[in-house]
Amino acid sequence: MWMKSEDELVEKVLKRDHASFELLLQPHRQGLLNMAYRMTGNLEEAKEVCQEALIKIYRYLNKFKKGKNFKSWIYKITLNSTYDFLRRKKKYDDIVESQKGVLPVVGPDPERQLMNREIKEKIEASLQNLSPKEKAVFLLRDGEGFSVEETSEVLGSSSISVRTHLSRARQKIRAQFEKIGLAGKREVKG
Repeated sequence: MWMKSEDELVEKVLKRDHASFELLLQPHRQGLLNMAYRMTGNLEEAKEVCQEALIKIYRYLNKFKKGKNFKSWIYKITLNSTYDFLRRKKKYDDIVESQKGVLPVVGPDPERQLMNREIKEKIEASLQNLSPKEKAVFLLRDGEGFSVEETSEVLGSSSISVRTHLSRARQKIRAQFEKIGLAGKREVKG
């Protein structure tokens, strides 16, 4: 049912109904910004990337195939805009990841909050050892909850490639955790 309303909104935008463009993107804005932020490590750069991606989404909306997964399509555009931005800035080696949302939200217990902050910093540090493709796959699958098929569609890769890059990313992160003594520890939710 949502896919149909997305298709209807796309049709309205193509007929110059600009308010429908906002309605079409509203459910995805925060996720797109989070992805760009995790890839750039800088909120202002992420906003710039998202602005560029939104312009491209609007400009190429007529190329979107009715009935296809709109979310995957806009994530692909945003990810490609991020890569373009990073190439222009020559920052591939300096990508800093933010894993907002990876750790569970906890109550006001200061000790637990400190432990979660330390673990989050170690996760972010371990992500610096991933290639851009591994980071993208890891963020889409484990960060955004995309399926292997959706991730392969966004990245324009085969599902085998997605699984391979995800496996490598997880192995590298696990190895980093083993080095610092966090392997096998799980955070208790609640």
